[in-house]
Amino acid sequence: MLRARSTLADARRAIGQLRAESLPPADLEQAVRQEAERFSAATGIPCSVQIELPEAVPESVTENALRAVSEALTNTARHARANSAWVEIAPLGNALRVSVRDDGTGFELAQQQTQDHYGLLGLRERARLAGGTLEVSSAPGRGTLLQVTLPLSPPEPAA
Repeated sequence: MLRARSTLADARRAIGQLRAESLPPADLEQAVRQEAERFSAATGIPCSVQIELPEAVPESVTENALRAVSEALTNTARHARANSAWVEIAPLGNALRVSVRDDGTGFELAQQQTQDHYGLLGLRERARLAGGTLEVSSAPGRGTLLQVTLPLSPPEPAA
């Protein structure tokens, strides 16, 4: 019953995030640093932040990047039993790459895909809708790396 309640809460949160109104326009770097500080204050886990941004980041990319950082740090706090976390944001061609890594317990990717992880499912769907991708790398005892790549401009329509 406890597992069912937890899964239901995760599902509601993920759906709510997908449907949530846009965040107010914000400086992405400042918002990510604040998120990392909240994470560290709440968990006691130090979180290093390294950010390199292109001149202009569309509001939709800012929102999706911030939600990716938030969800990844939430997963780290809930599941990883990590000693440290790292957030890196940098341009990658005509996209923005958001990476969140921890040195926690990690997990089997095949097992994760068969279980209900609504936070990752929500992130994957959010990235897809933005024309981007989500990649998760993990292994037991080796921590987890979550990378979201978001295009900085909308995809060109097919001719």
